[in-house]
Amino acid sequence: MKKVIFLIVFSALTLITYSQGVPNKTLEYYIEYAKENSPLINDYKNQYKVSEYEAQRLKAFYTQSKLEVNGNLLFVPIVSKDNGNTRFQLTPQNAVDYYGYDQGVSSGNLQAGLTWTQPLFASSSYKAAHQQALVTQDINLNNIQLQGHELQRLVTDQYILCLLDKQKIAFADSILIILNEQENVIQKLAQSAIMKQSDYNLIKIEKAGYKESKRNYEQSYETHLLDLNILCGIKDTSIISLEEIKLDLNTLTDNSRFLDKYRLDSLNLIARQAVSEIQYKPRINLFLDGGLRTSRYNSTTFNHFGMSAGITFAWTLFDGRQRKITRNQTNAELNTVSFDRENFIVQNNLRKRQYLSELKGYDDRSNIMQQQLASYIQVLADYNREIQKGQLSVLNYITVLKNRTQVAESYYLLQANRLLLINAYNYYNW
Repeated sequence: MKKVIFLIVFSALTLITYSQGVPNKTLEYYIEYAKENSPLINDYKNQYKVSEYEAQRLKAFYTQSKLEVNGNLLFVPIVSKDNGNTRFQLTPQNAVDYYGYDQGVSSGNLQAGLTWTQPLFASSSYKAAHQQALVTQDINLNNIQLQGHELQRLVTDQYILCLLDKQKIAFADSILIILNEQENVIQKLAQSAIMKQSDYNLIKIEKAGYKESKRNYEQSYETHLLDLNILCGIKDTSIISLEEIKLDLNTLTDNSRFLDKYRLDSLNLIARQAVSEIQYKPRINLFLDGGLRTSRYNSTTFNHFGMSAGITFAWTLFDGRQRKITRNQTNAELNTVSFDRENFIVQNNLRKRQYLSELKGYDDRSNIMQQQLASYIQVLADYNREIQKGQLSVLNYITVLKNRTQVAESYYLLQANRLLLINAYNYYNW
């Protein structure tokens, strides 16, 4: 009798391990595995490395000198008629009467050598480009955090579904233990003609039904566990047991980390506009070149090695109002980001209030169900004593047991939904 009551008391029910001899896995284990195997997180990590290299490239482009090997060979052929002789010349020399390009305008030449270029006064340009690269790095880091946070929610939801199946399996096991004991008692009573054989058959039918329910719960657990492994990128398909979890509501925060996205998007637009403004600043370069440059291809060609140096200057004064148009585009995009940010704040606050209100309703329903379960425990205990005395029909006992099972399953579902709701609240309250 005491054993039956112990097994039936809900508050003291011990969940039976679904797979024996295998260490239980924790929620933290699956979350870390999911983050490690996430293709999207790994992509963001690689993008972060790319942005680091881009920052180094920009520094070299705007501040470092450049040395190039260059050269060109130009032919301007003509048909010469000098001295009454018509002949083709690939490299004309002092032709007077000829057909072809005017040698005073265009003539063949050979150029080959080295050119060294050093940007001057480019610190402001580099600063603008470097700032954009830094913002890109921050965006990639934020994307890693956002995706990790999203994965934590998804993995936790799937983990809770597995725990729900696990609870149902344990509950079915506890009911089967009770029915086994009742079957033995009723069999003896039937043999003593205190109860009918039909009562004994009825209890056997009921036990078979709970066995089938348990098999369904086990199949559901295996399916949900496999989905959990797929979500986390785990190749292992063995059936293991999971540790129970306790989720608490996170402390309410006013500065949501979701807002970092909008802040970085704004900074990125501002940095992009600053880079666009670079082309409208004066650009000054110091250059030095040396090599061979000649327009004559004869024995004296190699006498024309030399060098030159100078400064190049460029400054865009007008480009069809593109500068103003770009500024207007940037301002419009900034307005969009600002609107999206304010809209997110409003919706997020409403969403969290809704979750808290639903949780209060869940708590009220949970208290009612706990009272119902306690009442069923007392009734079943009384019925058990009456059955042992042959004073109660098995049908009445089974009816109450089924009702208690329905309430218990609803309670388990309620608790799972409560955990899912807490997980959703914590996701947005971040």
